[in-house]
Amino acid sequence: MQSAAAGAALATLPGCGDPTPPLAQGGPGYAPGSGAPLPWRNWAGTAWCQPEQRAAPQSESEVVDLLASATAPVRPVGAGHSFSPLVPTDGTLFSLDGLNGLGEVDDRALTAWVWAGTRLGPLGPMLEARGQAMPNLPDIDYQALGGALATSTHGTGAALGSISDGVDGLVLATATGELIECDRSRNAAVFHAARCSLGALGVVTRVKLRNRRPFRARETTRMVPVDELLDEAPARAAAVPFWEFYAFPHASVGMEIATVETDAPVEIPEEEDLNALGEMRDLAVRLVQAGRPGVAVLDAILGGLPSSERTDTSHRVLAHTRVERFHEMEYTVPAEAGPACLREILDTIRAEKIPIIFPIEFRYIRRDDAWLSMFSNRDGASISIHQFHDLDYRPYFERIEPIFWKYDGRPHWGKLHTLDASRLATLYPHWGEFEAVREALDPSGRMLNAHLRQVLGA
Repeated sequence: MQSAAAGAALATLPGCGDPTPPLAQGGPGYAPGSGAPLPWRNWAGTAWCQPEQRAAPQSESEVVDLLASATAPVRPVGAGHSFSPLVPTDGTLFSLDGLNGLGEVDDRALTAWVWAGTRLGPLGPMLEARGQAMPNLPDIDYQALGGALATSTHGTGAALGSISDGVDGLVLATATGELIECDRSRNAAVFHAARCSLGALGVVTRVKLRNRRPFRARETTRMVPVDELLDEAPARAAAVPFWEFYAFPHASVGMEIATVETDAPVEIPEEEDLNALGEMRDLAVRLVQAGRPGVAVLDAILGGLPSSERTDTSHRVLAHTRVERFHEMEYTVPAEAGPACLREILDTIRAEKIPIIFPIEFRYIRRDDAWLSMFSNRDGASISIHQFHDLDYRPYFERIEPIFWKYDGRPHWGKLHTLDASRLATLYPHWGEFEAVREALDPSGRMLNAHLRQVLGA
């Protein structure tokens, strides 16, 4: 059935997927009857650990007490959706699951205090019930708010910032058991550092989000020649509040996803049949390996996909279900360099016949002033490359990553990359200021695992 095959080919794209989100990997867990902590792994299976202790505080005061006595390294964990090894520790795994839900809500100012362990998915309905909505959401909403903040997780929109940019205040529990409230006027240096901290400063317990009134969104998905998308990317992104596209390696078409606010009634299309996912993936790989004739067939299949629309409350449209596990690398380059960078990636894949069929995601995001945000002091174009979870991603990622470096790219902290502190420090104008705050808050490095010591140079 053509619709089933198309749905399978695009199962990682908007509007397709299993309605049940993957299980969170980061909650408290001990082996029954033994008292020994269970091992932990992330969603993608790229990071794992066997902690000596698991801490699951149920209140802010308990966070403070536990931090002061926990075995180092202490690493906070939410939903385990980071691909990079930010979480693994042989010390204490610090679950935020018990810190969940809304705190104080200001209906006039449209702000809300949210506990850091709250998942973004359930947060949407919580805010909607109080007459608020987040201005934007990332591509998936399984993450905990604290983890999304720690990595400057983002959605798409040339005039919209990341989750870190939407924070008006936060509370940080430090490794020494101190509780710091901060915003732009109180403890401002901690505020600028903690809005994207990789969990290296302590544990963020509460976050004050700057929201807006709830709104309805209409998402239109259609196939467009990829050269047209690249040529017109800045203009299209300026004209549509939430705009992005997926480029298909080896194909001449891309999938444009344009989302606008609307007063139209809710309209949700019927779910596609995804049973053919594995079969379609293998078919696409064989078509690519067949050379020009096979690529022509792939082009015809993709180019023939019909347009689609869905309309619903914003938090049900901006985030998408993902049925297929994968590995991901994402870099953010200066906005003006985005189309050229993606062109070079696609040209490289085609010229070197790299056998990849997973779509490449392209998004624009507005600059912010969080010190280690990928968008710090510059507007960004984020480009994400993927590989299926059961395939070796390393040859593909190793070939493409240097292209990102050529365009002054900054890696997404929660995605796979190979940069260390010596390279990263040159990409961030406030790197030294962040490190000074980190050393002041955690002079003995209790919050640092091996990965953080490498990327922060501590």
